[in-house]
Amino acid sequence: MTTFAATFNTADESTPGHYGPSRTALLLLDFHSIFVQKHGGSNAPAALEVAAKMRTWAKSQNIQVIHCLIDLDATPYPTCKNADRLADTLRALKLTGGEESIELIEGGGNDIVFTRRPGHVSALNSSGLDDHLQKTGIKSLVLTGLSTSGCVMRTAIAATDAEYVVTVISDGCADKDEGLHNMILEKVLSNRGYVTTAAEFQDGFVKFSTGK
Repeated sequence: MTTFAATFNTADESTPGHYGPSRTALLLLDFHSIFVQKHGGSNAPAALEVAAKMRTWAKSQNIQVIHCLIDLDATPYPTCKNADRLADTLRALKLTGGEESIELIEGGGNDIVFTRRPGHVSALNSSGLDDHLQKTGIKSLVLTGLSTSGCVMRTAIAATDAEYVVTVISDGCADKDEGLHNMILEKVLSNRGYVTTAAEFQDGFVKFSTGK
């Protein structure tokens, strides 16, 4: 198990503690309101609350906030399994519940939104996202979102493969299957990156950030 000090080791470029605000981004993944209400499990509202508080904190630290959502106006890619059924789901989402939860867009600011084609699960497949991260020099990604076994896991794995440092905020994520949520955080994502609570990340970042 990675210790608190090791997670925020400023001398180690493989840790989030090495990167200051200008090289860190908070990603808010798939907080469509219908996902919070019906598809994210019983802990989804609490995860949304944590994500909203993380957003407020990130903005106070001058950390870039990025909203990653499904493009409800796009069609699934041709080789997507069950594309017709997914298209029907998208049409329903456009009528009700497809918008991002209001808690994450209050207050405005310099937040950025990226969307991806339906069928793609990782947010890194969002058009322009990786280019933006590369151009702005962001190297450390902090993830919250729904669901843990879907967009969060797939984005985390894709991001570590793309050589980003990834931290998943455990209480800022949720899944319909709580046991699966716990297993993914403890057995999968902790081996690819870092898993902390929101309070732990904020405390460590403020204490150890070098401002790089």
